[in-house]
Amino acid sequence: MKEIFLQIKSLFAGKWEGQGFAKFPTIDDTWYTEKLEFIPDEFKDALFFQQKTLYKNDTPKNGQTVFWDTGFIILKEDKIVLHSTQVGGRIETYELVDTKQGTFAFNNTAILVDPKAIRSQRIFTVNDDSLHYELNMATHAAPDFQNHLSADLKKVKS
Repeated sequence: MKEIFLQIKSLFAGKWEGQGFAKFPTIDDTWYTEKLEFIPDEFKDALFFQQKTLYKNDTPKNGQTVFWDTGFIILKEDKIVLHSTQVGGRIETYELVDTKQGTFAFNNTAILVDPKAIRSQRIFTVNDDSLHYELNMATHAAPDFQNHLSADLKKVKS
């Protein structure tokens, strides 16, 4: 697991920007812009992240916050875990369940402070200076597990 964690730390590190699309049966579909930053800790098996998305559409919400999330990806007890705290109050824990050729899939193991959520999954695919991100989920109102967010980001050159 240590080798995979070091790969994640190296591949994800930096600032990423781009746009994505949000859809789900309980929301209006929308485009959004996204900024995502990963900051590795040089002394610990930890990678801090912050992710913020803003509406990109022809509505009064254009330019306003859609989603804001922060947390850590850590190596703990031979598991790679993603901890997330979101602006709406939800707290999630994910565990890395699959990895192949630059794709890393995390399934949730706990969702707190959100009784409507049932299941959640985050998938990151990194290829050189491109990062593709997906969030799949199910809720009590929409129990079929399905894609909610999909974004394509480019690494910001320092």
